Amino acid sequence: MDFILFDQLKENLTLNKFNLDQPFQVESFKKIKSGGDFVVLHENLEEKLLSLFSGILEKTKTPADDDAPRILVILPTDNEALIAEQIWIKLAKRTEIIHTLTTEKGNKIKQRLALFNGADIVFGTPKRSNELYFQNGINVNHLKFFLLINADQCVKKSSIGHITRMCDSFPKCQKIITDSEIFPNTEKMIDKILTQPMIIESSQS
Repeated sequence: MDFILFDQLKENLTLNKFNLDQPFQVESFKKIKSGGDFVVLHENLEEKLLSLFSGILEKTKTPADDDAPRILVILPTDNEALIAEQIWIKLAKRTEIIHTLTTEKGNKIKQRLALFNGADIVFGTPKRSNELYFQNGINVNHLKFFLLINADQCVKKSSIGHITRMCDSFPKCQKIITDSEIFPNTEKMIDKILTQPMIIESSQS
């Protein structure tokens, strides 16, 4: 992992015995550093998130100066959001980057309060994140990264319109879509929210 320059990230990867040795992981990591929208086609959720979160940490490194989120990660279910949160906690140890959850089973009032108090990264489900956004609970004005994980299932849990309306208000930021393959819903989301995306495909997809 010589391509990783952030020492704390290297230490956290080693401590947790995480590897970024698959070609799609290396390519995803480097694409985050270089910028531009892209799509990752790979089956395993943890392996996708590991490469994307590592790339984001390499680029951000420290907490933001303000309270608005820089990273919004949308996943289909509460369970997948919890998996993402746990991977992030391990990777971001000692960085002081604050995160929060906006999931269906969580208390909406407490989630709004957590967002108001400030978070660098938000892990949420499509429906709850959309609700909070339209109630002015999620400030997207300083967003740097938007990740739509397993896009086909996200659309099935919400709707294309809900997701695209939220994306329409984003400032210029790097948008990333992942799925196991390009389903019809995935293709629609790619066409609607990404700009000239690179397709990164693994041997498993």
